[in-house]
Amino acid sequence: MFNKKSTKLVTAMGLTLLAGVAQAANTFDIAENGGFETGDTTAWTVFGGGTVTTSNPASGTYAGQGLCSGGPCDVLFKNANKGIGIAQAGGSITIEFDYRGDQLNGGVIFAELFSELDGGGVSKTELLFGGPLFGTGEIWQTASITTTLGFDVAGGVTLQLKSSCGAVAGCLSDAYFDNVQMLVEPPAVPVPAAVWLFGSGLLGLVGIARRKKV
Repeated sequence: MFNKKSTKLVTAMGLTLLAGVAQAANTFDIAENGGFETGDTTAWTVFGGGTVTTSNPASGTYAGQGLCSGGPCDVLFKNANKGIGIAQAGGSITIEFDYRGDQLNGGVIFAELFSELDGGGVSKTELLFGGPLFGTGEIWQTASITTTLGFDVAGGVTLQLKSSCGAVAGCLSDAYFDNVQMLVEPPAVPVPAAVWLFGSGLLGLVGIARRKKV
C-alpha cells in the first residue's frame, strides 16, 4: 500500500501537524524599544530626567542613561503595561538587560517587576535580584533572572529600572541600560480536534504499512 518514499512523506506530514503545539512554546519578547534604537524614549515612561545617549552603548547606537546625583533622587525607566493578552498569570518571565555606570556613596541601581491589574493596582511586586546592582564604569554587564508573574496580569507587565541616590553627601548613580528584554511564553494555540485526528490518522496508516512489511 505504501512504498518507502510515501511512508517518509506521510510521517513528515503527521509530525509537522503535531508539532503545532510545540511551536507555541517559543518565548516572546514583550519589551518595546528595549535597545533605545529609536533614538529616544519611545515606549518608555521616564521620570527624573532619564535620557538616551550615544555614549558607549552595549550594542547598536543608543542606550538609556539615568544620572542621579547631589542628594535624594530617583531616575526611572518604565516599560509599562506590556504583553497584555500575551503574558500569562502565574507564568514564567525572564528579565534580561545590559547595564554599566558608576554608583558611589550610596548610589544604586534597582530593577523591579510589577504584574498589573486591569484598571490599576498590581497582583505582584518584585524587587529583582534581591537587592541593588552596581556598575563597573565603562564595562557592560548582563543581568538576567527568571521569575513568575502574579495571579492576574490583565493589565500587562511593567519593568522598572531605577537609578537612585539617598541623602548621603556626594552620592552618585550614573546608570546606563541597553538591550532590555522581557521574555514570556505566549498562550498556546489550540490545535483543532480535526487536525489532531488527521495527524494521528496519518501516523496510524504509517504504522499499519510498516507492520504489513514485516
